[in-house]
Amino acid sequence: MKNTPTTKRSGFTLIELLTVIAIIGILAAVLFPGVQGVMKKAKQSTASTKLRNIVQAMISFSDGKKYIKTGAWSTTANTSASSIAEYAAVLAYNSSLNSGEIWYVDADKLNESASFPKQVLTGAVGSQQIDTNFKTPSDGYGYHSWTAYTPTAKNLDGNIPLLWARGLSSAGAWDATNGVWGADGGHIGYGDSHVIWTANTTDDGNGTAIFIDKATGVATADWKKAVSAGTVVELSSK
Repeated sequence: MKNTPTTKRSGFTLIELLTVIAIIGILAAVLFPGVQGVMKKAKQSTASTKLRNIVQAMISFSDGKKYIKTGAWSTTANTSASSIAEYAAVLAYNSSLNSGEIWYVDADKLNESASFPKQVLTGAVGSQQIDTNFKTPSDGYGYHSWTAYTPTAKNLDGNIPLLWARGLSSAGAWDATNGVWGADGGHIGYGDSHVIWTANTTDDGNGTAIFIDKATGVATADWKKAVSAGTVVELSSK
């Protein structure tokens, strides 16, 4: 009986490899946008939770009676703020919201290589200081992703914005350079603790501006008109 020699294959042919690579490329092109979209939604959800926690701390601090005033923060002037870092210090001191990381958004393009401070206040009770890295925004330790204002409203309700993503103009659009999510949109946290995501404040999806002018009761895109009929000071780290 004659033995038939067998031929051993040492690997794939060039055509087979090119075919596999082409298939992988097609699958990546189809799936990548969907994966990106899911990841972005997840990051937006995490950011929304952070903002809701801050708003709830603000509501707890206020209790319908107190508000954050314009001025330098200290342990003896612990309801005053002249920056978003000091605004955070008010809530850390009065509402025990001492997490530093909650004031930053991981997806914030200004914070891609930052290492966020873990605490707002450091030191012994009664002599706390604002953490140096938290107080001074930088490329290394991040820029605060939320904006607020002083004096804050005494009457908290669902029409009054308390904080929002950095970069919102009075015209109602987020800045492409300084916006947390670029010009795509941002989060807004209201006085009844609900948080929304919106592309801008000029249109709620039904052709109406998002905010309500406190002086006239008419819809407006300008947050300043929604929070007070008087003077307010915006607090932001960028």
